Amino acid sequence: MERDKILQEILSDPEIMEKYNIKKSELKTLKSGPPYYNKIVEVLSVIINDNDNHMNSSQIYKKIKNVHNIS
Repeated sequence: MERDKILQEILSDPEIMEKYNIKKSELKTLKSGPPYYNKIVEVLSVIINDNDNHMNSSQIYKKIKNVHNIS
């Protein structure tokens, strides 16, 4: 499955859409590359893209920490 489709599929859950204020019309235009719509889109995109690029979980975790500026 294509990266953008995976992202859209995950975020299409009604509870997630409500929680993160994602509108149905915006859902179809979400991309797994920058610029990102919001933090949840960015975090999920990092996970999807880096997993698809065969990065290991500790490398992905470090990138997510950078997204959230966690030390």
